[in-house]
Amino acid sequence: MSELRYLLQQVYERSQAPAMLAPDPAAMQRLLEQCHRRRYPGKTVILRPGDPATTLFYVIDGSVTVCSEDEQGRELILAYINRGEFIGEMGLFVEQAQREVLIRTRSACELAEIAYEKLFQLLAGPLRDDCPRILFAIGLQLTHRLLRTSRQVSRMAFLDVTNRIARTLLDLCEEPDAMSHPEGTQIRISRQELSRIVGCSREMAGRVLKQLEDNGGIGVKGKTIVVRGTR
Repeated sequence: MSELRYLLQQVYERSQAPAMLAPDPAAMQRLLEQCHRRRYPGKTVILRPGDPATTLFYVIDGSVTVCSEDEQGRELILAYINRGEFIGEMGLFVEQAQREVLIRTRSACELAEIAYEKLFQLLAGPLRDDCPRILFAIGLQLTHRLLRTSRQVSRMAFLDVTNRIARTLLDLCEEPDAMSHPEGTQIRISRQELSRIVGCSREMAGRVLKQLEDNGGIGVKGKTIVVRGTR
């Protein structure tokens, strides 16, 4: 596998023109034709910590949650991965023996799956011309995910719970399942899930939502939240 990694690096470095590296739907389609497709119901665990790290996934439809668990089973939600994004892309660049996070579907999903070894062979062979675009698309996603992670860590370190929840609600307004509302943006999330994103108790998340509602920033009805002034 190390020889294939080196070969792919050479292919990538010989294609430095920005036009060559622009994301290309046709290149992605050719990649997907080589993948195995599988459907998963909502709330299904796809990967667990300790599972072998041998496969790249691509979300064709739906959304998944990336979680970290402690020894007591408490979860911290690290990210949502949506349609058109990869799962396990780090394994293309850094060899990992096993997975370190839990991946669970948020809704019914269709995923494309391909073994790293097979992907390396395709990118060095039949998909050689598409290699720069595909690797650029994966690298671009890694960059955006690193920025989101850095932002999340900074919030955990420097913001109180109220501000963490307020910032998280604004982030959720940018998710694909957010809906336009006459007063702003409508999102749907439970207090339990919100607490797992910001790192607090469910009760604390509920108190902060009540405070934000009393201040007029949001409207809350069950799991539905309208974040005002975000259109």
